[in-house]
Amino acid sequence: MRNLIAVLLIAFFSISFIGDGNIGKVFPSVEIKTLEGEVIESSSFIDVGKPTIVSFWSTTCVPCIKELNAINSKYIEWKKETGLEVYAISTDDARFQARVPLIVSKKKWQFPVLLDGFKKLFTALGVSTNPYTVVLDKTGKIVYEHNSYIDGEEEELIKIIRGLYK
Repeated sequence: MRNLIAVLLIAFFSISFIGDGNIGKVFPSVEIKTLEGEVIESSSFIDVGKPTIVSFWSTTCVPCIKELNAINSKYIEWKKETGLEVYAISTDDARFQARVPLIVSKKKWQFPVLLDGFKKLFTALGVSTNPYTVVLDKTGKIVYEHNSYIDGEEEELIKIIRGLYK
């Protein structure tokens, strides 16, 4: 009985950290904001034909910031090699949004950072936890997704990108 409970708990927590199976779906289009407050459609920043990584994060999520720091450390190299674009989308609500530009500046992130304070895009993807990262193919379809972050996981992202754009 204890083994069954343990298995059920593991299954429950594993499912809660996985997106709702977005592989193969077209990246949704909803209104989000730039750091300057301009409202844009999320589909407008997807440059069809270019490899794209979209990473959802928040200012209170340590793994999120670690993942974005790791991606940032390779960003220029990866961009030169593959044409890659990265978008970091903050899911912070109004209470924490003022921290976003401060963190971006302090960390010297070189990729665009956008705001999804009402979690419209996050919800459209059926996601409930940060970090959540996707890779989009040249048509804007999601070909890879993951929740959480473990040091070195960014290498998996570039392997996927290289595989798509040989």
